[in-house]
Amino acid sequence: MDNHHPSPTSDHWVPCSTCSPGGVPESAEDSSGPETAQVSTPHTGTPHTKEPGTRARRRPIPRKGHTKSRLGCFHCKRRKVKCQETIPSCSNCARVGLVCEYPERPRMASAFSASVITVVPTNSLQSSTATVFTQEDMRYFHHFLVTAYPPLPIQGDQIWMQTACLSHSYDYLMHAMLGLAASHLDLHGGNCSSQALAHRVKAIQSLNNSLSKPCSSQAEGDARFAAMMALAFQASCMAEGMPEFLAMSRGCHIIANTAMGSMKNSLFREFTQEGYCDSVRRVIGIVPLDLSEDEEILIGDFLKSLRALGPLCKSPLEVKFLASTEAIAKAARTSASEAFSQFAALYSLFNHSSNEEFAPFIDPNNHPAQLLFIHFVLIEFAIGHIALTTCNKGGRFAYRKRTCIAWMEKLAAGLPVEYEKYAEWPMNYVRRLAAR
Repeated sequence: MDNHHPSPTSDHWVPCSTCSPGGVPESAEDSSGPETAQVSTPHTGTPHTKEPGTRARRRPIPRKGHTKSRLGCFHCKRRKVKCQETIPSCSNCARVGLVCEYPERPRMASAFSASVITVVPTNSLQSSTATVFTQEDMRYFHHFLVTAYPPLPIQGDQIWMQTACLSHSYDYLMHAMLGLAASHLDLHGGNCSSQALAHRVKAIQSLNNSLSKPCSSQAEGDARFAAMMALAFQASCMAEGMPEFLAMSRGCHIIANTAMGSMKNSLFREFTQEGYCDSVRRVIGIVPLDLSEDEEILIGDFLKSLRALGPLCKSPLEVKFLASTEAIAKAARTSASEAFSQFAALYSLFNHSSNEEFAPFIDPNNHPAQLLFIHFVLIEFAIGHIALTTCNKGGRFAYRKRTCIAWMEKLAAGLPVEYEKYAEWPMNYVRRLAAR
């Protein structure tokens, strides 16, 4: 968030309306002239005769009282006006088009200060209708900031904190963030599925409307990219969200190339394939893994099951996906960071494939591809578990155990009988995993 504040001499500064009570300066001359006047004392009301040649003492006009605003925003404090303390923007700042910023507050001191909060869009790209978010939405917003923001970029918590500031100006980003947080809570027993879906639908509708127009600023490009990422990771929390997760991942790549390619100062400017690999090596290290005997057996059995799919793979994308998944498993035997880096190469297969290649690849009736996905979900989970347990740096990486199991079970349930034998080993592993 920009920490620059307009000075009191800027065009947005207005004088405080309470500086001169009643609109009359204290030095104003009495219009009664030198004649004798009667005034009443505050206590007795007894008339007093004003001496000739003296000025009558005016009764002080009391200030209009108000409750002191102790947690007001910086602009209201500077202008000495009462702040409504509404989040994310008070009405004073919204009225004059200022970015409303508050001093640091005690944790959750004012997150639930009102039952509804009105977010007034501050740029012409938004509709003129204010978007109303409920107190429950503020719970999701807090959960997003603290726990549910996407795990990528690696160690990117500050990036997402800055991105959250953009949500006050872009409806689709706010709804995408709230939807992800609600799905994350629902995954952990929060019973928020209906709210998560409602925010997801609104985010997609609003984002599609925005994407129909050229991107006009760096902030808008970042907001579009962040919303697409939030939608992708929301899908990763949904039991039936795998097709949407893959489609949204492709959408992130498209937006990065079309809306952010020339924006050198983007919040996500270092989130490239090369930047991801560098971040993985920095976090996990490059020390070879010390695999246990069971882990060696796991990788060996996985490679055996994966290679059995070779004769089934016909399209170029299927063949490349098989080879890339095998490379990940082999790399895991020596280097966790190298295995993680290989995932970036695998996802790039989706991102750079044409619509004609991608659509049949994710078709539920493409059974060889469905088998490839079963193995892909399993190896992604297994390597994350092995590598992050070994280096004790789980941090923002999400194992998504429950979702991975649900995805694999759904993929296996759609296989014809003649394909079930190819899923036998990974699904046996999943059943053991679910029983833990």
